[in-house]
Amino acid sequence: MVVLAASICTKTGKAIVSRQFFEMPRSRIEGLLASFPKLIGSSDQHTFVETESVRYVYQPLEELFMVLVTNKQSNILQDIDTLHLFARVVSEQCRTMDEKEVAKNAFNLLSVFDELVAVGGYRESVTLAQIRTITEMESHEERVQAEIAKQKERDAKEELNRKAKMLDQQKREMQKKGGYGGGMSSFSGISSSISAFGGGGASGGSGGGYGGRQTPSYESSSSYDDYRSSPTPAKSSAASGPPSKGMQLGAKKSTANALFESLKNEEGLHDVVEPPRASPHMVSAVAPITSPTTGEAVQLDIEERIIMNANRDGGLSKLEVKGTLSLKVSDPSKGVIRIVLKNNHESNVQFQTHPNVDKALFSEENTIGNKDKSRPFPPQSIVILRWRYSSKDDSAIPLAINCWPSPTGSGSCDVNIEYELQNASLELRDVVISIPYPGGVPPSIGDAEGSYRVDKQKRSIEWEIPFIDASNRSGVLEFSVPSEDVSGFYPISAKFHSVKTLTKVEVDRVVSVADGSSVAFAKNGGFEVEEYLVV
Repeated sequence: MVVLAASICTKTGKAIVSRQFFEMPRSRIEGLLASFPKLIGSSDQHTFVETESVRYVYQPLEELFMVLVTNKQSNILQDIDTLHLFARVVSEQCRTMDEKEVAKNAFNLLSVFDELVAVGGYRESVTLAQIRTITEMESHEERVQAEIAKQKERDAKEELNRKAKMLDQQKREMQKKGGYGGGMSSFSGISSSISAFGGGGASGGSGGGYGGRQTPSYESSSSYDDYRSSPTPAKSSAASGPPSKGMQLGAKKSTANALFESLKNEEGLHDVVEPPRASPHMVSAVAPITSPTTGEAVQLDIEERIIMNANRDGGLSKLEVKGTLSLKVSDPSKGVIRIVLKNNHESNVQFQTHPNVDKALFSEENTIGNKDKSRPFPPQSIVILRWRYSSKDDSAIPLAINCWPSPTGSGSCDVNIEYELQNASLELRDVVISIPYPGGVPPSIGDAEGSYRVDKQKRSIEWEIPFIDASNRSGVLEFSVPSEDVSGFYPISAKFHSVKTLTKVEVDRVVSVADGSSVAFAKNGGFEVEEYLVV
């Protein structure tokens, strides 16, 4: 077959978009398209019409016509097949079939026409899925490489933080060896005791020797105790010296001050006395800091973050869990305690305790306590335990997501997305599964558990399930798209969180070191997803 031109015109023969594959003047193609509407009748059911020199193969597109102008020696069956491919490509590029929309997407349509027919009028051996991939210029390998690049950036940041902490530690050690002079000794004792458990309350658990720039350590037992019972600093020698000749309180008022006082008395104004502001030391001396959520003096927070990468065939590429246990004691009288953990966590969990925690006690009895039994935990929020868990076992995936695309062979694809909760003891909340779809035509949604939302800008389906547990541990979303590109449904991502930990690291009880009695405590815990991909 030889295609002379591919055009989209109105019913009156006005050309909107036309691509000529042979060199011909503009007046020639405009004349051919202007005579085209006169050759077809209103009741004519044919899809082609011939003249003495050319053949028109056409298909109505609502108020427009898709027209191929060919020579009379071309194969009519191939012409009709090519025409149908042109029409489907135009319907994907344009949301509505009107003159304004076609003119808006004229350059995209011309690029697609060049992919279908080469210069010389011969059709290229391409399918609709290949045309869509070429025009969208998207690649599955590129997306995978992008995810790998993000992971490398995260690893580089972690390595940078580790080296920064190492440099800070070396700097502090050099300062300790060099010593401080005279008046700085008292400040050193205060600063070391403040940072002994990871800094002040503003650090929020980023201290503790693992996270944050300042690696905490106990200088000595006396430094922390001196800070708690530090005497009132003596007045400076300058205050007890001879008075200066500058401005003094109680001196005779100037003329301006006297004028101001007279005006104030005439208008009946009074001085506004501002109440004294309480310093942070005054606040802590009056009443202990209470937890924002509960009234318990001991607050424990367990946080886990999950990074999971799985293959589309079901294999697990990476599963990593990082967790922290934070402690906050708002009542100093209850600071001499020990935290006993449950002994049912995963076997290959790697723990790392705070430098001031008794490592032997933790390894033997699964209990967290200070090396010095008489020393209380400070009132700031500190991280006392970190752990890491990784696995490549498929059964360790908390929520398995499978995609089952089925091309129909007619240019469309039926897709089933299935989720399955593999650990029945978990409770997942606010689950959102994002599935990309190929092409520019929104999918047709069938059955769905929960709710869904189609994002046309991102070309993705947001599948939302409020709650997943053992009662609804599996669900299916069915939809169809006018595309057979099965790789266009990846990568699939998910977001969710849970009030339970994935590694089963839990606090059993809190006991007092003095008499072994139980101490009431409040506990918050769970995990959330940092990255969850099926590629």
